[in-house]
Amino acid sequence: MPTPTGYTIASAQYSARRGDIHANLDKHVRMTEAAAREGVDFLVFPELSVTGYEMDLAEELQTTPDGSLFMPLHLLAAQHDMRVMVGMPLRAPSGKPYLGSLILGGAAPVAYHKVHVHKSEEPYFQPDDKVGMAEHKGAKLGLAICADLNHPSHAARAADCGADIYAASALISVEGYDREAKMLEGYARAHDMAVMLANYATQSGDYIPPGGSAIWAPGGRQVAIMNDTEVALVMATKTAENGWVGKVKVL
Repeated sequence: MPTPTGYTIASAQYSARRGDIHANLDKHVRMTEAAAREGVDFLVFPELSVTGYEMDLAEELQTTPDGSLFMPLHLLAAQHDMRVMVGMPLRAPSGKPYLGSLILGGAAPVAYHKVHVHKSEEPYFQPDDKVGMAEHKGAKLGLAICADLNHPSHAARAADCGADIYAASALISVEGYDREAKMLEGYARAHDMAVMLANYATQSGDYIPPGGSAIWAPGGRQVAIMNDTEVALVMATKTAENGWVGKVKVL
């Protein structure tokens, strides 16, 4: 079943404070409130958005999907019948934490763990091997975290599981942006699904991003992009008349 008409997706281009979970969650709440005013159904934040991309803090800051920390944002998303994807180190049954995402706003938080952990991340995180999927209002959402998108098999597995939207939560640097954006465009074309990229607005960890949060329609047409490093919502709505129609709101 394709994405329902009227469904609105948004990539949050966002800036984090190093390790300041409470300040960062306050930013998530404000951006989610802004997204709700725009009628957004599914909102995606960048990789490790709650902590910032601070790998050395992963062990100290790891938590569980049902932690009370996320309850205000979870309840806010539920109030507006939204789903909100945030990034956080998540505790594993043993060993190093997962580099995780949580989908908030449903009956209970849904966790996804990064499959393709980058070599620089291996001292801090362990990978998982499960496909990340969520469903909302008839949309089937395939979940990805940063380096996942560098592996065509990852997007293919999501498509094989029925994803009509592929959501990439990322921190992409200036140097890597053009190549990885081209890959995401290719997935939209090859698998006939909408593709989302949520990137940081400003430096996190050692990486300096160009902004560039974007959405591609099925078939590969780019419908929205933030070509700057401002905090913003990059949005697109599935319409009956014109397919996916995008817009950007600077916050």
